[in-house]
Amino acid sequence: MAQVSLRSRVAGPWAGFERRIIAAGPHVGWVRFSGSRRFNLRKSPFLPPDLDRTYHLPDDIILDDEELVELDVGTPMRRISSLERRTTYAKEFEEHYPVDAVRRITAEMPRPYLDQDDFLYRLVVNWRGGENDHLDKALALQMLSCPRTPLGPGGIGTQSFDMTGEAKALDHLKRTLGMHLPVEFSRPNGRFELNFLSARDDVSALRKRIAAGQVEEASYNYLKMVDPSHHPLPQHVPTILYNARYVPRSVEPDPDVLEYQLYGLMLRPVVSEAMIRQIESTMNDILEESDPAYAGYNVPFDQDALAKIAMALCRLHQKDHLNEGMLDRSKEWFKDMYRQFADLRLHYSRPGGSTRLGPEVSTSYAYYALGPHDNEVLREVHRGVNEVGLDYVSYAGLKKALRPKKITAAQVRDSLQRLTSNGLIVSKENDNLFRPVRRFNK
Repeated sequence: MAQVSLRSRVAGPWAGFERRIIAAGPHVGWVRFSGSRRFNLRKSPFLPPDLDRTYHLPDDIILDDEELVELDVGTPMRRISSLERRTTYAKEFEEHYPVDAVRRITAEMPRPYLDQDDFLYRLVVNWRGGENDHLDKALALQMLSCPRTPLGPGGIGTQSFDMTGEAKALDHLKRTLGMHLPVEFSRPNGRFELNFLSARDDVSALRKRIAAGQVEEASYNYLKMVDPSHHPLPQHVPTILYNARYVPRSVEPDPDVLEYQLYGLMLRPVVSEAMIRQIESTMNDILEESDPAYAGYNVPFDQDALAKIAMALCRLHQKDHLNEGMLDRSKEWFKDMYRQFADLRLHYSRPGGSTRLGPEVSTSYAYYALGPHDNEVLREVHRGVNEVGLDYVSYAGLKKALRPKKITAAQVRDSLQRLTSNGLIVSKENDNLFRPVRRFNK
């Protein structure tokens, strides 16, 4: 498998926005200043600038780095670096252009060929059942990343677990991401990179680069090692291989997936102060909604996990502002992916240990079989034991606590039966006393 190199492309694959800028002529591109009132252009935000052409601004024109512009230029001056051997012909030279006028390009760039559903499908085309494990969501979030927000630095962190029993499942996961990524994003890169963390030294090196501001967006995947204690690089989403099986249908990079990623990474969605306040007030609630058993416990998700997921979803849906719709969708994705992870982290793994777990480990997928009031009943059982300090919570106490929520005695009894049948609580004294199922670390 040969990764695409963005720098080495001669005839493509080009993203739609790249084709437009290339076709617009030599004096169109993104500004990158190289000195006082001196700059170069680049044809893509992910490529180095063209150093063969340098532009000089007059005093009455103001430009900012990374603006997309079309230039009117005067007659160039050539600075010759070397001559052809034994001739007076220039071998290497730079062209210097005086800028006469600047037009900022504000029209919308061509959108990717794929829609979001096709993009998600193609990410897991080599994984049978990948969407059922939310693998498509996990890969999309890591690849689309998120820009820096007022809540934290750019990039999305994940912890991978392998519960498939397949010998090389995590290697196949790494190969899948590597196939989709251009080679520049698989190594240190000032714009965006995706790192695989399998040893403490990997974590330390990346943390230093992020702290030093050497990369705008760094996504990372704790691949074969459970993240070290104290969580030096926080997690925002899990990546769990449960039923998915690697069945390679294609081992070549998909140019349409590349186009979708590049377009997404160009977007820097705006986050308003009102949205920041809403995100901050939502995180604790979403943990409790996701899994009452772990509400208030130290399950290690970063405080800005919802914001980062929402920003990545803006890129997935090609939005330039974070709104309530994207935040609501981020809650849905977080809840879908969180339940599996909480069980694994809290009960079956230890910091620095292996992320490949044996077939004896099973997580709480029973939640999908629960009824409309079951989570509220389960939450009350956990509160009685974990907060009040009771050994068991009584049926009478549950009825009283849930009466203000207009949950009837019959509904409480039905919920308790389902929770018991699904192995989430245990009962005694003819189903009148209840406590959560206790799991123990290895």
